[in-house]
Amino acid sequence: MIPDPPSSKNKGSKASETSLEAGLAALKKSDYPRAIALLENVCQFELSENIVLRAQMGLVAAYERAGEVERAIALCQTLAQSSNPKVKQWGDRALADIAKRYPGGLANSVNSAPQPASDVTGFVPIDQKQPPNPISAAGSDVTGFVSLDQTPANRTRSPASESTGFVPINQTSQAGKTTEKSPRPPSSVPPQGGRSSIPVPPAEKKSNRAEKPEKPLIKAEEENYSASTEELTETEELTETEELVNVQNSTLASWRQAGRASSWRTMKPIKLRRLWMVQAGTAIALFWLINSLIHWALASIYGILPSLPFGQQIISFYNAPTLPLSIFLLVLLCTSPWLIDALLKLFYPQISSLSLPVLAKHSPEAAKVLPRVCRQHRVSMPALKVLPTNAPIALSYGNLPRNARIVVSQGLLQQLTDDEIANIYAGELGHIVQHKPIGLAIAAVVYLIGGLLTLAGNFELAGYCWWIAIACLPVGFNLALMSLIVLIIQIPYSAYWQVAKWANGIKLKIQTEKLQGFVLFVYRAELYAAGVVAAVSYGLYWLLRWPGLWFSRARIYYSDRIAAETTGNPNGLTRALLKIAMGTSADVKEQRLTSWLLQGFDLLTPLGYRQAIALGSFYPQKPFEELLAWDCINPYRNWLVTTYSHPLTGDRLQLLSRYAQFWQLETELDLQPSAPFPRTLPAKAEKVLGSHKGLPLLQSALFFGLLIAIALRILFWILGGIGNLLNIWQLIWMFGSSTLFVGCLLVGFSLSIFMHINAYFPDIKTDNLPKQSSLPDLVANPTLMVADSLPVALTGKLLGRPGCLNWLGQDLILETPKGLVKLHFYSFLGPFGNLWARAVRPSDFIERQVTVTGWFRRGATAWIDLETISAPGGVNITAKFPIWVTALACASAVWGAWIIWQASA
Repeated sequence: MIPDPPSSKNKGSKASETSLEAGLAALKKSDYPRAIALLENVCQFELSENIVLRAQMGLVAAYERAGEVERAIALCQTLAQSSNPKVKQWGDRALADIAKRYPGGLANSVNSAPQPASDVTGFVPIDQKQPPNPISAAGSDVTGFVSLDQTPANRTRSPASESTGFVPINQTSQAGKTTEKSPRPPSSVPPQGGRSSIPVPPAEKKSNRAEKPEKPLIKAEEENYSASTEELTETEELTETEELVNVQNSTLASWRQAGRASSWRTMKPIKLRRLWMVQAGTAIALFWLINSLIHWALASIYGILPSLPFGQQIISFYNAPTLPLSIFLLVLLCTSPWLIDALLKLFYPQISSLSLPVLAKHSPEAAKVLPRVCRQHRVSMPALKVLPTNAPIALSYGNLPRNARIVVSQGLLQQLTDDEIANIYAGELGHIVQHKPIGLAIAAVVYLIGGLLTLAGNFELAGYCWWIAIACLPVGFNLALMSLIVLIIQIPYSAYWQVAKWANGIKLKIQTEKLQGFVLFVYRAELYAAGVVAAVSYGLYWLLRWPGLWFSRARIYYSDRIAAETTGNPNGLTRALLKIAMGTSADVKEQRLTSWLLQGFDLLTPLGYRQAIALGSFYPQKPFEELLAWDCINPYRNWLVTTYSHPLTGDRLQLLSRYAQFWQLETELDLQPSAPFPRTLPAKAEKVLGSHKGLPLLQSALFFGLLIAIALRILFWILGGIGNLLNIWQLIWMFGSSTLFVGCLLVGFSLSIFMHINAYFPDIKTDNLPKQSSLPDLVANPTLMVADSLPVALTGKLLGRPGCLNWLGQDLILETPKGLVKLHFYSFLGPFGNLWARAVRPSDFIERQVTVTGWFRRGATAWIDLETISAPGGVNITAKFPIWVTALACASAVWGAWIIWQASA
């Protein structure tokens, strides 16, 4: 093999690499003239073949988006003549995609394709014979291009492919699909600039850690390809070239672009009664939970006060917190739009208003849909805003339609097409127009009942009626109730974020400054105290989310229905949700963590970030139909979504496909039909008895513990009845004990854990672990259950929040060459043990290459329960999940036995 030309190592080559990166960055920013100029300059003067290839593939996209279709076709034709099969495959696919979008363009350019010598890029086909002398080759070729089989194997990787931010796409995708934006109906007009399916750089400045380019994990990528020629062996050069082709495929990602209805029949009216019931349950549960937490906190405090000086005087001022809490929640409800505005402004100072003319530049259809829907429902136009972030996000909040806001991110406007943006706006409008003050009527009736009970002298029940009436006020106010929930959970979540960031600053000061003695002790005490406060705040956020999860999932179906009916384009909404998943996954990879916005406002977004990460990151390896199969056919799918803020994505897209079929449209995805739920009693009983396979261990233990407790209580009741009849005093207490059932429940919970723990945590043997390349297959397997517990060992880079932001292990993500997978870490005391001072924490491995072992589980998303995390150099940490579960079972058994013994005494 001929060595690199000397000039490829000099400053000129480095300058070309810089120009390449600048050109690709300009391409992402839709600055096509600048991108073309920079990339053509690279092709003309660069001698490194791989840099030239990157520039040429970028030029194909730049030419097409700039409207120079014939030049794009000519360059594709040249690439398609390459002797390298991967480059030839890319050229053939790109040519087919362009030909499908511009049927007349290919015919016009067949006879007018420029020859290599006269091409403005100076490109010479890869299969063209090169002189044996590199210097003479450089002299005879204006680009200095050297064929792939003459390039040295040991070449340093250029980071340019990583700096593009392109998302790889499966090379086996259908040739006729594309992510390039095309108007609907299709025309010969070139796609508008500025909106493609590839991620774009964030408008806001990233942290220094995110700005540093990381060395990619490319070794495992070689498994995606096979060396089909003798000229290319499995070397570093092969990996680089194949990864280059894989990365550049993202510029022409494949979509079916299924059509939309030009005129469509109206579907049956939406029945909102079920949604109203969910809203009523949510409001009552939220009020009860907050009230109970405050009562518990005050009771704990007042339990300590009598032993303190002046404690009795403080207790004398105690009043029930119910009335102040009601007033506080009412104030939050009335001021929610302005408070959320202030919160977003605090974290994103560059947030700005978005006028309809500016929106029309990104999506003319959305600019028409907004006023039309508002006129139809006789509501005011919501205020439009845009967030300077690359993550594709849309939020709607407010307390009344006239105070509503719709906030989208710059990433959403740039990554979605015209019709897709319109569908997202229509869905957000769906939350706003579902405004019926039914809660006022319910509250009036319940309040009247409370008044009658007061006249009857039953003051206790009357008090409950009044508080229920207050809690039911938001019913029918879809937007207001969800805005209130989000605002409430933002109180502990923002406290967690800010306190943890402050604690990270203390930790950095301890590490960088030479602190000693008492000063060091004080700083460490502050660090630990701040970490505990942040962890407790995050726990409160996690707990307060629960009342809103059911409502969040329920209202999504209604907004999807309204969006489809408004635009007549359910396929556009399908593509929008899939692109949001891809963009969210790309944002997590770019930011190297889950951002404050993605998690904190999860209840308001069109797609949950956990589902988006899992779906978007594995798409290049598996088609969407396979990744969504679990959501459609797994028998326990609806049981496992209860802890998520959004419905199963496959379930939503299946429903959108049914809308498309109702209007006799081709569907964007060919999803498997949803598996029917059991209807007969034997089938239901079989599903219930097999639920230990489909539920996580603790949830399964709680369910079966309840069944065991009922059986034990019935047995004790019978024994007590017999003792009562036979006057056996040792058994009589079993008949009427009020605490016996609680003891039976704890014992049943313990027995259920001991019954299933061995199957849930099988031994991990290194000789039969699945290969790294099988991870997408595991994610796409629709038959896997949570209890299948597949041992795995994976290598990748650990992503997540640093320091105290991740003390509980709440944001641990393993970035593998195949995709992103969530990691769960538990100490021997579960999440509580993570608060203890430890020499090494999982967050200490952030941004490091690690190898993890554990048990792969498939629920609504995929995750790994960790056993070990190890990094180069012998540093490792061991999780204690099985020990924590065993300790929990033992404690439960002892507590239950003590309660039963106390009942007998």
